[in-house]
Amino acid sequence: MTTRRDLEFLSNQGEVKVLYGAVIFTGDEAKGSLSDYLLAVAESQNKEKKKRIAQYAASLVEDNDIIFLDGGSTTELLAQFIPSEFHVTVVCCSINVFLTIANKKNIDVILIGGMYNRKTMILEQSMDSEILRNNRIRKAFISAGGVHEKLGVTCANQSECVIKKTAMESSLEKILVVDSTKFGFVHSCYFAGMEEFDLILTDNSLQEKHRKFLQDKETVLQVI
Repeated sequence: MTTRRDLEFLSNQGEVKVLYGAVIFTGDEAKGSLSDYLLAVAESQNKEKKKRIAQYAASLVEDNDIIFLDGGSTTELLAQFIPSEFHVTVVCCSINVFLTIANKKNIDVILIGGMYNRKTMILEQSMDSEILRNNRIRKAFISAGGVHEKLGVTCANQSECVIKKTAMESSLEKILVVDSTKFGFVHSCYFAGMEEFDLILTDNSLQEKHRKFLQDKETVLQVI
């Protein structure tokens, strides 16, 4: 109990980030390391928007589901909101998502391997992941860096594109989870068209022009 109280104090002071089963130091000496990314996530201006999206996304997870959780801050929050009593199989590709769910005893975790990227905390693949290719997923929760009307859904790194494409190809239902700031932006790596998703989840700050475009395309949009 003393340790827990100390960790709670340090967390409130911003010295550490407490995850399920892990404590990450976020002091000055840790800048540029693994914790630097987590600190940036914790201080994100869109944290409340992402939290609402993550809570709704987690409500779509059912007992005995098989899901894929992409890398990113929203999917990390999603992992937190999955009910601990659910028996779920989670396939993931990032360390922050893995640490969040690792201590939930009813959840089976499949962490795909690869080259560790300290900035994104993702285990990157240079080619199709055999683990993803050989597993079948009911719901894939996919993140993105940009969502554009003409140029589709994109991210910054080619290796991430490989993971996202393979996960989508192996999934029955594809769900895009992005906050509204991602709309209108384009990154270098294209991995999907908006029409490839069964559902797009975003926050209520989405501009009207983007809402109208999605409605005209008959894309299933849920604004939280």
